[in-house]
Amino acid sequence: MSKLAVAKVILPIALDREFDYSIPENYTVHKGNRVLVDFNRKKRVGIVVGKREGSKIVKLKPLLDILDTSTVLSQEHIKFGQSLCEKYPYTLGEFLFMMLPSYFKKPRKFTSLTKEDSSMAKEKKHKPKVEGMPIFVKGDAFADRYQVWKEYIQKALRGGSVLICFPQISYLKAAKSYIEKDFEEKVCVIHSTMGEKTVFDSWKRSRQSSIILGTRVAAFYYPQDLNLIIVDEESSPYYLQEEKPFHHLRDVAFMLSKLKGSDFILSGDFPSLEAYKLIKDKRVSLIEVNKKQANIKVINESTHRKGQALSPLLAELLRKSVEDKKRAVVIYNRKGFGAIIACNVCGYIYKCQHCSTFLKLSADGKAGICPYCNHQSNLPPLCTKCKNGYIVSRGLGIERIGLFIKRIFPEVKISNWNKKDQDSAIVLATSGILSVLYGGEVFDRGFVLGIDSALSRLDYEATFNAFTYISRLSLLFKESLFVFTHNIDHYLFRAIKQSWQEFYEEELALRKELNLPPYGTLAKITMREKNENRLLKHANQLYNKLSKQGFDVYGPLKEKPFKLRDKYRYTVIAKSKKDTALREAINQDIKGLRSSYLKVAALIR
Repeated sequence: MSKLAVAKVILPIALDREFDYSIPENYTVHKGNRVLVDFNRKKRVGIVVGKREGSKIVKLKPLLDILDTSTVLSQEHIKFGQSLCEKYPYTLGEFLFMMLPSYFKKPRKFTSLTKEDSSMAKEKKHKPKVEGMPIFVKGDAFADRYQVWKEYIQKALRGGSVLICFPQISYLKAAKSYIEKDFEEKVCVIHSTMGEKTVFDSWKRSRQSSIILGTRVAAFYYPQDLNLIIVDEESSPYYLQEEKPFHHLRDVAFMLSKLKGSDFILSGDFPSLEAYKLIKDKRVSLIEVNKKQANIKVINESTHRKGQALSPLLAELLRKSVEDKKRAVVIYNRKGFGAIIACNVCGYIYKCQHCSTFLKLSADGKAGICPYCNHQSNLPPLCTKCKNGYIVSRGLGIERIGLFIKRIFPEVKISNWNKKDQDSAIVLATSGILSVLYGGEVFDRGFVLGIDSALSRLDYEATFNAFTYISRLSLLFKESLFVFTHNIDHYLFRAIKQSWQEFYEEELALRKELNLPPYGTLAKITMREKNENRLLKHANQLYNKLSKQGFDVYGPLKEKPFKLRDKYRYTVIAKSKKDTALREAINQDIKGLRSSYLKVAALIR
C-alpha cells in the first residue's frame, strides 16, 4: 500500500509554517499551484510549496480543488520569497501572495493560460546575463537619463523583459510618454491604484518580452524572463514601505537582480547616501550625464525679525523680477492658508478628534481639516472654550504668503501652481513643484522659504534631505534659486556651494563617526493600537528585549502625531554595528508582538 500523497500548503497569514493536506487520487498538483483548502472551517486560497509522502497528522483534510491548470508561481518565485523572509520579519505566505494579482487571491479557477504564458511558469535554467556591476545613471532631467537606459532596454528585450520602477504614479505617467515613443507595443503598466481586472490583464500581457512600468508593487509581479531592472529616482522616500510587510524597493530589486542574474540600473538626479557608498566602494559604477551648474544664492535674513510673513528682501527681489519680466516661483512647503486655527481671545487651538494634530482652515473658511486623516469638522461661530472669541487661522501657509504678495503687487498676475499659465508673473508652489522635473518645464527665478523648519527636524537625515531638496529645485530655474534663512552659519549653506560629491563625502564622514547608516544599522519600530496603556506596555517589553541583547536602544518615544486615525503610536529605536544581528533580533521580537489589535511597522536601515 502506497503512502498518502501530501501537499505542503502556505497561506497569507502571520503563522510561519506549512500546512499538510492530502492530495486526492484524481488531482495532479505541482509546486506553485494555487489550491482551495479548508482552514479554520473556512475555504481559503493557498499555494503549494512542496509535496511529500505521509504526514505526522493522523486525520488530514483533503485539498478541495486545484485552481490552476498551470503553475502561476515558479520555484524561483518561492526561492525569492524565502530570501525576503530572511531579511524581513514576515512569513513566506505573506510574501508569495504579494507576488499574485488580487484576481488570484480569490477562489477563481484560472484556465486561460496561453502557450506563451504557460512557458513562463516553467523553470528556466540560464547563466547570469550581467556583464558588469550595477550602474547608477545620474542626470538632472528624466529625458537625459532615459537616453542612457534606452540602449540597455533594447538589448534586454532581445531575449526577455524589462522592469522599470517609479516612486509615484504621477512620475510614472510622465515617464510613460517618453518610453512609449520607442517601445509602445511592449509597455505594460502596473500600480496599486489600478482596478483588479486591469492589473490582472496587465500582468498577463507582461509575462514575456515586455516593459513593465510600475510603482513599488510591480517588483513582486516580475516575469520569468526578466533581463533588466531599473529603479528611477532611487532616493525617493516612496520606495520604503513601512507597513506590513515592510521593505525597501532598492533592497528588494538588488536581491531580485542577483537571483535572476539580471542587469540592474539605479537612476536619479541625486543618489541616496546608501547608493553613493556603493559607488564609493566600487560596487556600483557611476554614469553622469548633462551636468548642470546650479546657481544657488543664499539670502541671510538674520537681520530681519523672525515670523515676518514677507521679508523686505523677498519683496525687493520679487519687484526686480517683475520689472525684468521674469517668471518667478515662490516655494513654501506648507499647503493651505495657515498652520492652525485658534480662538482670537483665549488662544485655544482646535485639534482633530481622530488625530492629535492641529486642524487647518478649509478653502471656504467654514470647516477645520485634518492634514493627516482629512476629516472635516464644522467650526462654531464662537469659541467652544471661552464662549467669547472668534475662530481665526494663524501661522503661514502658501496661500497666506500669496495674499501678502498680492497686496504688494496688486497689478501683477499671481497664480497658484495648479492654475498657472504663461501670463503668471509670480507662481505660488509647495514641494510638489519637483514633479515637473519629468515634464521638462523650467522657470526663470525661484525663491525658497521655510528651509530653517526643515533643518530643525529631529532627524539625522534633515541636512541631507534639505541639500537634495534645494539641489533638485535649482534644476527648475534658468537663472537663480534664492534660499532664505535665519541660520546662515549652518553647514548646509556652505555645502550647497560645493560639488555634490564633496557634500556626500562630508556627510559620510559624519555618519561613520556616529555609527549611523550606511555604516551602522538603525531600526525604528512603531507600534499602534487604540488602547494607550496596553500599547505602552508592549513598547516597554520590546525596549527591554532589545536592551538585554546588547543593542543601543532608545524609547519608547511618542510618534508625531501621537494619535493617528484613532490609534496611539509609540516608537522604539535600536542601533547596532552589525546589520544581521539586529535584523534577526527584530524579526524574532516583532513576530512575538503581532496580534489582531496591535499593528507593528518597522524601518531598518
